[in-house]
Amino acid sequence: MSQDTLVTREELVSRASSLIPNLRERAEETERIGRMPEATLEELTKEGIIKVFQPKIYNGYQENMRTFVDVVTEIGRGCGSTAWFVSLTNIRSFMASYAFGKKALDEIFTKDNPILAGNFKPIKIDIEETEGGYFIKEAQWPFVSGCLHADWLYFGVPVDDGNGGKEMAIIIVPRKDATILDDWNVMGLKGSGSNSVRLENVFVPKHRVSLDRLASKGHYTAPELKDVPVYRTPFVPALTLSIVAPALGMAKAAMDIHMERVMKAGIGNTYYSKQSEATVTHFQIANAQLKIDSAELHLHRAVDMMDSFAEQGKKMEQADVVKVKADFGYVNQLCKEAIDELVAGAGSIFAYNKNPLQRVYRDYMAFHLHGFITPSSLIETYGRVLCDQEPNTYFL
Repeated sequence: MSQDTLVTREELVSRASSLIPNLRERAEETERIGRMPEATLEELTKEGIIKVFQPKIYNGYQENMRTFVDVVTEIGRGCGSTAWFVSLTNIRSFMASYAFGKKALDEIFTKDNPILAGNFKPIKIDIEETEGGYFIKEAQWPFVSGCLHADWLYFGVPVDDGNGGKEMAIIIVPRKDATILDDWNVMGLKGSGSNSVRLENVFVPKHRVSLDRLASKGHYTAPELKDVPVYRTPFVPALTLSIVAPALGMAKAAMDIHMERVMKAGIGNTYYSKQSEATVTHFQIANAQLKIDSAELHLHRAVDMMDSFAEQGKKMEQADVVKVKADFGYVNQLCKEAIDELVAGAGSIFAYNKNPLQRVYRDYMAFHLHGFITPSSLIETYGRVLCDQEPNTYFL
């Protein structure tokens, strides 16, 4: 790891930390309007928080996965929706740099700090190959986080494989070509703006189409980026990381919020005038903190492993990917358990929708069972491999 990386990481993490008070102050507004407030977007842009993976040739940081995680963790301590937005926006920049050639990247990064949003699996699509590219008659994708602010949209599409079957491809289209639906009515991560997006009668030129089976091998990566370690990071672990990345910061936010109350509020129906004096509180706080500490250890172990392989130019084997993903699932589980410990001591004030701990809890529950990081699935797969069974997933 270079000294430049350490210095850049420290600087970016410090900038992210400095935003925590403002993000907490705007958390209620973020939830209410269902998107990033303009003030938040301005701060994220000014501090370089949304170009962690943007290539240096386009004025970005092209940082590694550990820097990304540490930045998202600090943002998550401020606001869960903002952390989700920052995580998904950055990972789309990584994926575009990984999966598309110089011609497409020149278009995408014409604007400094472009915002990308997307989703892989359409719920409906009518697409056909045509001269010079593909024509999408009609298509729709759900959960396109950050689409309300996006400059470019990144989607998965099924295309003919030339042998009578289908294969997945990835496309990039400008935001102006899309219609965003007003359907993000949810219990948590309300401010992430994860609306559905529709395309109708849109032409996508070939240079903005990459076949998944080739993209996953770095086939399209621009020559200027092929030797940059971060763009050698395997696609699937990187995508999975982006989903779990906000977890640690949100668990730390829950601890921050709860500890403020513990020091001044009593426990109903007891003689305790301060929760901090009660044995039950001591157990709750200690158990929660140990789970957060353990989650951090697992998260950093997995991410450092990914960075190490990328820096050495080594391929992650199937067992390595399964292990990393199991770590991510376990991080998700541990952070959820830590938040549950803290909620158990929150008291009836937790019932108020404006209670910041309740907001953290709702935000966490909104992504806890995301299919990419469901603890039971990822941990089961790890157990299968440890028992010399084949993985029960193709997404490796």
